[in-house]
Amino acid sequence: MDFDHAIRERGFRRWYERQLIESHLWLVTGFLSLVMMGVALEVVEYRESLDGKIALMAVGGGGGALCFYAWRRFSHQLGLAEHIAAQATCPGCRVYARLELLRAKDDAGFASGRAADVRCRACGQTWTIG
Repeated sequence: MDFDHAIRERGFRRWYERQLIESHLWLVTGFLSLVMMGVALEVVEYRESLDGKIALMAVGGGGGALCFYAWRRFSHQLGLAEHIAAQATCPGCRVYARLELLRAKDDAGFASGRAADVRCRACGQTWTIG
C-alpha cells in the first residue's frame, strides 16, 4: 500500500508508528535468520551423510538469503519513513504531523515514487511531501 493511502486511512502519526514497527520487525527477522544460518553451518560438520550436509547447507543458504532480504527491507522502509517524516512539519506554523491529505500523484522525482499534497490542520497552508 502506498504511503498516501495509508496516511488517508490511519493518519500520519499512526502510519509513521506502523512503519517504524514493521521495519524493526524486519530487523529482528534478519537477526534471527542470521542466527539460523550460523547454527546450520556450525552443525554441518557433525552430520555423517551427504544428504544431511546438503540439507543443512540449504538451510544455511536460505538463512543468509533471508537475512540479506530482511536487511534491505528494514533499511528501505525505515529510510522512507524517516524521509517522509522529515517533510511533515508545516512550513508556516512549524506544527509537526497535523496534516490532512488532499491528493496524491505518481512523481518519479520523489523518493517514494509518489507525491502527496497536504494541508496543515492548524493554519491551512499546503505543501507537498513524498
